[in-house]
Amino acid sequence: MRGKLYQWFYFLVVVVFGCACSGSRRSDADREEARRAGLELQSIMDMVVSKQVPAIEFEFDSDKLLEPSFRTLDMVAEILLKHRTLKLTVTGHADDVGAEEYNKKLSLRRAVAVKSYLVLKGVYPDFIRVYGYGKSLLLVNETSDKARALNRRVEFQITTRNWESVY
Repeated sequence: MRGKLYQWFYFLVVVVFGCACSGSRRSDADREEARRAGLELQSIMDMVVSKQVPAIEFEFDSDKLLEPSFRTLDMVAEILLKHRTLKLTVTGHADDVGAEEYNKKLSLRRAVAVKSYLVLKGVYPDFIRVYGYGKSLLLVNETSDKARALNRRVEFQITTRNWESVY
C-alpha cells in the first residue's frame, strides 16, 4: 500500500475547476473543458503509476530533464495544446539533501526546465507559471535513494481562471 501511494504521488496532477469570467454559460463551458482535460491528465498519471510511461525525473542535484521524461511531457503538452484556454502551474520540488535556499533555487530551475520544454512544444509561455518549493513539501520523509528520487519531482495544477484570481 505504501509503495503504491508513493508511485501515485510520483507524478501528481491537481486539477482546479472554475473560471473568473462572467456569465454562467461561459463558466460552465470552462468547467467542462477543465474537467475533460483533468480526465486526460488523470489518464497520463495512471499510465505513470502503471509504468506504461515514465515519470518526470531529474538526476540528483540537477535541473536537466532525463530523456525518458520527454514522452510524458509530450503528452502533457498535447493536452494543453488541445485545451488552449487552460493555464498550468508547474511546481518543482527537491529531496532533503542540501541547504534549504539551494534546494528552493534547484526546484525552481526544475520547474523552469519543464516550462521550457512545454514552450518548445508550442504551449503559450504566458499560460504557464513556475514555482520552486525546495524540500519543504516532501512526499516521502525517508532517506533512501528511492525515497529521495520520489521527492525530486514536478507537480502540475491546471486552471481556467485568470492568473489574477488564482494568485
